[in-house]
Amino acid sequence: MLPVADLGLLAESAAEHHGDTPLCADTPWTSACRTSNTVSDFAVVVADYADRLWGAGIRPGTVVALVKANHLDIQAIQCAIVRIGALPALLSVKMESADLLHCLGELEQPHLLTDTDGAAALRPRQDQLGEIVAGVHTLTPGAALAGAVELSDPAPHQVTHRPASDPTLITHSSGTTGKPKLLVHTVDSLYAHVAPQINVVRQLDYARISAKCLSFVHVRMSTGLLTALNMGVPFLGISSPDLDSVRAALLRHRPQTLEAQPNMFLRWEALARETPNPFAPAERYISSFDALHPRTLRTLLEATDHPDPTFIQAYGQTETGPVTLLMTTRSDIREPGRLDSRDVGVAFPGMEIRIVDDTGAVLPPGTPGQIEVRTPARAESMIGRPPLPGRDSWWPMADIGMLRPDGHLELYDRQVDQVPGVPSTLRAEDILLDELPDVAEVVIVAGDGSVMAVAATADGKPIDEDRWQQARDKAGLPKDTRVDYRSWEEFPLTGTMKVRRHRLLSPGPSDE
Repeated sequence: MLPVADLGLLAESAAEHHGDTPLCADTPWTSACRTSNTVSDFAVVVADYADRLWGAGIRPGTVVALVKANHLDIQAIQCAIVRIGALPALLSVKMESADLLHCLGELEQPHLLTDTDGAAALRPRQDQLGEIVAGVHTLTPGAALAGAVELSDPAPHQVTHRPASDPTLITHSSGTTGKPKLLVHTVDSLYAHVAPQINVVRQLDYARISAKCLSFVHVRMSTGLLTALNMGVPFLGISSPDLDSVRAALLRHRPQTLEAQPNMFLRWEALARETPNPFAPAERYISSFDALHPRTLRTLLEATDHPDPTFIQAYGQTETGPVTLLMTTRSDIREPGRLDSRDVGVAFPGMEIRIVDDTGAVLPPGTPGQIEVRTPARAESMIGRPPLPGRDSWWPMADIGMLRPDGHLELYDRQVDQVPGVPSTLRAEDILLDELPDVAEVVIVAGDGSVMAVAATADGKPIDEDRWQQARDKAGLPKDTRVDYRSWEEFPLTGTMKVRRHRLLSPGPSDE
């Protein structure tokens, strides 16, 4: 089977080749025509959504903004929208209503498709919706928004085939440093995301369930689905990162592979100490957003019963897809000093990395600077922004790092998150978490001319001052570094559970 990059055709093609392969979610498919347990079921669900969208008047060229509860059905709806020639724009239900409205406005009169959760997120701004969307369609009864019509009456749809250079998907950046950016992906740029992932899967055993607990509107989920359906990988989508939900899903399905966002894994360290251990059957873990804290990596690799587990990390962003790959084994973490850096691996074949200074001059290996990459997987354009340079141009990642002589990339900081006097806030946070096992999260920020550590402890109590000072000194933080203790729930997070560092001094609600 040759790889299929067209999201609209993929489910049907995959059903022909491995229709009995498991493909399911851990929670009900509330708006689907059936519960998907296999690839064949998934293809039926996609076709039914396509019929209902066609019956609602959605036609080729229409932009359909999707705002709904996090669930694998987002991916089925996305495939259905592409199948009929429309363009899906996947927006996180975790966004603040003002940012949702901003994104809908940028899309210039899209059709809005939502459910009960999406309607609740938009309701504070529903008086303005009529001005910026062409129509509102709901997937579930009770998703009350002014002028909304339930998506129910099907009509036989027409399949649209897309040229490789055509836009096929709109996703958005995390909004970590401000308003989310809307990224347009083409068939060929998405395939360039997927090609290195397919090569990795071909080298490994994926006989049992591969589970992903992600933001299902993220481009990583779309490329993960493309990979799974092309390769016939048994697949489970976990809808919520809450400990109870994850525990239940892992104990029930016993996945061979588990992928999540870094801060999800950090929160799940507590599960590794439970009996029965939910991670016991895991053979490999995957994380593809930011570098993982070494403490978390050690905890999870030691938690599994597999004799030789692996942690696969990729570094990249929505605009570029995965750029580097690092595989760490249990024996690796037991080597002294192995985890004493923010190593995120080496570039995938066909992708390039360089480090430059403020003038754009290329720096030699071993010199920290600004990370730039060149990749065929870079997004085609940003909605509402000037045209992007060609994919053969160097792309600034807005991160600070260093290329080692062996080609490995070390990640230090986001440029906007640098703190004066702290060479790497990420590395300092790694050391604090290593030295203080009862700290559940810690983030270093600049506040009022000084350095501040915002910390959450496992039991909600402050750390003993002597222990804090020893850890602070080992992390290389100034002696006047202040500590602000707050509950983990008070950390302002994106939908991918990144901490919005610029909001820590004035916490607000979540946002993707």
